[in-house]
Amino acid sequence: MLYLLLSVLCSVLIANFLMLMGRRGQTSMLPVFLGNYFVASLSSYLTMPRLVPTTAFDLGFGIITGALFLGNFWVYQKCIACNGLSLSVGVMRIAMIVPVLVAVVWFQEQLGILNGLGIVLGLAAFTLKSDPKALHSFLWIVGLFAISGLTDASLKIFKELGSGNEAGFVYIIFTSAFVFTLLLILVGRIRFTWQGILLGCLLGVPNRYSTVFFLKGLDSIPAALAYPIVAVSIVLLSIVSDLAIWHKQASRRDVLLWALLLVSLVLLNL
Repeated sequence: MLYLLLSVLCSVLIANFLMLMGRRGQTSMLPVFLGNYFVASLSSYLTMPRLVPTTAFDLGFGIITGALFLGNFWVYQKCIACNGLSLSVGVMRIAMIVPVLVAVVWFQEQLGILNGLGIVLGLAAFTLKSDPKALHSFLWIVGLFAISGLTDASLKIFKELGSGNEAGFVYIIFTSAFVFTLLLILVGRIRFTWQGILLGCLLGVPNRYSTVFFLKGLDSIPAALAYPIVAVSIVLLSIVSDLAIWHKQASRRDVLLWALLLVSLVLLNL
């Protein structure tokens, strides 16, 4: 259970870090992302078994997934700055609806009644934020849901169609995300700030270990328990962070939205 708790803390730390950057008015997050993906790529390379061949599918799909990872991180940061911490984290977690539907439609997997109810409740939660007066904020929510879902679905697709070389695939993802970030900085002529790159390197530590700790936690906790525990705990701690650290004023609609997201996460992970 300790490893799952550490995984949750790493994920919540990342969200609060992005919230802090948004509050500080960071002009561009790309140098931060560059440092983050540099650390992620380097650590993936150092822990990857040597001389493991990869396929053309792994390489091409890994590059596409790397672009999705970068886009997902960028939209996530924008959504946090626009809609707050807890809602953005909840949307990112509930986006697992997309890979669930991909598994059902594309790979003919079975969907239980409770899982279906979880999808309905998760989508219903979005209606609570569909305020025409806040269309800009709502569009960031929809964008985060879409790209997070596609990112998660890409991992499912690799599981089904890839070679099984997960270490090599992860290395391709983070390396391509690093290259894409560097190209965007060069093309956009964005000024390198060593402070931003250093902050990104620090961000890369919890970003990597959130996954490492979760996988270690699966050694002692069944996946059927680990997934809902981690998903719900991350959302709950994000809500606490929003209220205690960022002094969010929660309305009744916010409380109902959080409740729907939490119940939906539990049902989706059953």
